Amino acid sequence: MAALGAHAAESALIHMADSRLQVAVDATRGALRELILRSDGFNQVDPGPSAFGLWQLTVGDGMTNHHVSVEDAGAPGVERLAGDGDGLRLVWSPVVAGASEPLRVEVLARLDSQNAALSRWELAVVKPKALRLEAVRFPRIHNLRPRAGEVLAVPHQLGMLTATPRALAQGTQGRGVRLAWRSPHGTDLSLPCLAFYQPDGPGFYAACDDPEGYWKELAVWGDGTNQLAFEIVHAPEQAAVGLAEFRLPFAVMLGAFRGDWTSAAQIYRASPAAKAIAERGRLRRRLVPAWLLETGLWVWNRGRSSQVLHPAVALRKHLKAPVSVLWHWWHHCAYDAGFPEYLPPREGAQPLETALASARRQEVHAILYMNQRLWCTNTASWTRTGAEPFAVRGTNGTVVTETYNTYLNTPCAPMCIATAFWQDQYAALAREVLCGLHASGLYMDQAGVLAACYDPRHGHIPGPGRYWADGFARLTSEIRDGTSPRGPVALGCEYPGEPWIGDFDLHLALSVSADRIGSDPAWEPIPFFQAVYHPCTIVFGNLAGLTHPPYDEQWPGELAPATRLSLLDRKFAPQFHLEQARTFVWGMQPMLANFLTQQLRERPEEMDFVTRLVRTRLRSLKYLLHGTWLRPPALDVPKAEIDVATLGVYTPLKASRRSCPVALAGAWRAPDGDVGIALAGIGDTPLRLALAVDPQAYGLPECCTVCRIDERGRRRLGRLNRQQPVITLELPPRGLCVVELSGK
Repeated sequence: MAALGAHAAESALIHMADSRLQVAVDATRGALRELILRSDGFNQVDPGPSAFGLWQLTVGDGMTNHHVSVEDAGAPGVERLAGDGDGLRLVWSPVVAGASEPLRVEVLARLDSQNAALSRWELAVVKPKALRLEAVRFPRIHNLRPRAGEVLAVPHQLGMLTATPRALAQGTQGRGVRLAWRSPHGTDLSLPCLAFYQPDGPGFYAACDDPEGYWKELAVWGDGTNQLAFEIVHAPEQAAVGLAEFRLPFAVMLGAFRGDWTSAAQIYRASPAAKAIAERGRLRRRLVPAWLLETGLWVWNRGRSSQVLHPAVALRKHLKAPVSVLWHWWHHCAYDAGFPEYLPPREGAQPLETALASARRQEVHAILYMNQRLWCTNTASWTRTGAEPFAVRGTNGTVVTETYNTYLNTPCAPMCIATAFWQDQYAALAREVLCGLHASGLYMDQAGVLAACYDPRHGHIPGPGRYWADGFARLTSEIRDGTSPRGPVALGCEYPGEPWIGDFDLHLALSVSADRIGSDPAWEPIPFFQAVYHPCTIVFGNLAGLTHPPYDEQWPGELAPATRLSLLDRKFAPQFHLEQARTFVWGMQPMLANFLTQQLRERPEEMDFVTRLVRTRLRSLKYLLHGTWLRPPALDVPKAEIDVATLGVYTPLKASRRSCPVALAGAWRAPDGDVGIALAGIGDTPLRLALAVDPQAYGLPECCTVCRIDERGRRRLGRLNRQQPVITLELPPRGLCVVELSGK
């Protein structure tokens, strides 16, 4: 280790560099000044004079919080690190107001040894044990350099990107807006990564190499002057009270790349954390029930068995493929108003058990809805069981409540998953449903919604912490252990996410239906999570349906809308096709919401699309179930303006317009090395597609056989070689197929 002096020379830049990446820190201000991909020389950081430093701390002493930053600490001491890879140690000794001794803040930065242009950043704080470390903002970048055609991609749920990130961060009033995403959290980030790039040009990459799921927030923000800053905010567990030294328990990766969000996903997929997490996946470990692997289509229906299982059986006969059911409103209580009083079923235990058994004999399996976290506070069971002491409490010590049902306005309390009380209550209900009614599985709604509980009686650290994800592991293990005599069960959850990837068999991802659920139209859904973890776990679902939403029979009859389960206007059919097409090419198990048997005759075009999609997918499972995401070939197709409907159980229909391409593509490498390119058209006219394929990038041999898989079967199209790597084919109106490339 070589010292560079007590402090580096005024205005000096301290560099690290290898053949791929060059990094420089301003030794006088402690700011990141250079992050340069050596192959193109583009600096990801705008090295302007207003740069702020690499870190900022929020520390608490008694009732007072203070912000301490690089700017308060002065120039750091800098040392060159010995060992593999170029590296630096930067040390500051800031003084906290009123403190008897200074802090010591140490940052280690080293170029990464992976096959990517990455740098690895670590931070430690030496402090008085009683001092609270409320937040650590690290690393901070004052301004990401502008580039042509900017795109910001984040794995928000399944994944989202925007082509106007700088404008969004400036806000409509031009005063600056903070765009922030929590990790891990089902409604925010499914994995801690962010990519800011020019398509096929220079890109900035940031990620956390965190296999344990510590709490953090990734953020970009504007200041009204068109700058775009970046930081990661970490929440030390228990505010690091009692620790003389806090070390960030994972490294932050900063890097540069050329490409797009797929490039970033591939970098993340190769990280040590992602590799460790992937090994936990139940699909990867071959622990998923066989019927779940064979599912051709999910039906998301609500109500009694005549409204749910009977239509699913009819659809199974039509498709000639196994159908699985996500079943809401089977339970005794009103939806979002009586949880967890699910039993007895509203149609009776014996009739429901008989209906489930009959459906299974006809290759229809059902997973039953049971919210994983809510207890409605006006229920008799809330009082009878003494549930209140085990609910989540906020910083003020009161029970947190949430209200979802706009018809009944019933408050619900999220229950603390770290308590044995709630785990035992939920697991006991699960045993009755799985062993008594013999359902094939459970859908544990809101399981990805993590909470911070501040009740010191629950046996966990107060505030944010990994205990929530640890609770998933204990709860799902208790359910599986308690139901093991009846055989494997499927446990599904809402939202994909890293910390619970090993606990659940499948994850619902509704961001496929972004317009239908009312997402900001400035953001477009992408399969970021699929690009990282597709062969490790099953992701399913959408909200694509052909009717207005249903209405629970347990809700006030006088408030029921006249439109319930009536057909949507035919003008919204392209939206339905778009949602189903995304599900198909993104390697998800497809879903049909609110299916009624009359739709087979009343909406034959849409149902034909679903039928062909299911049959094509089931012939392509080595790609669309077990494959690894590749960058699909670009499609030279026009965009179309389509009508889209935003609506839900509690929200009336709101119509708008959306521009979208008339065909979508996804590419997958099967475990045996073959490659499948999934194609789905949503337009009314045939398309002639020219797929430019890079066999070398796909890991294919010099020459390979090309086949087409669709609803009619598999047929040979010819041969592809590296001298003529273009596949030309016709896609009929609303056509679906998988183009298979095999070196065998």
